[in-house]
Amino acid sequence: MMETGTFLTGAVRDMIDKYFIPLKYESGPDAEQFLRFGIRGTPTFIFLDSEGNEIHRVVGFHSPDDFIKEMRKAVPQE
Repeated sequence: MMETGTFLTGAVRDMIDKYFIPLKYESGPDAEQFLRFGIRGTPTFIFLDSEGNEIHRVVGFHSPDDFIKEMRKAVPQE
């Protein structure tokens, strides 16, 4: 649902393009990364700083407005 709904929303795409570099791991072939980050369910969105430290985590499906609110928590303060 995130890829076919929330991520297609212009405001969500704009925010991702402005502040983030998206990277997607698949649960089968990328199982090592799921263990590394302690992911227990999907979807899980982890926001990292430029040094690879986790600064925010979002678990589960979210509407576009709710996902934007969550992404704002990970935006670097200017």
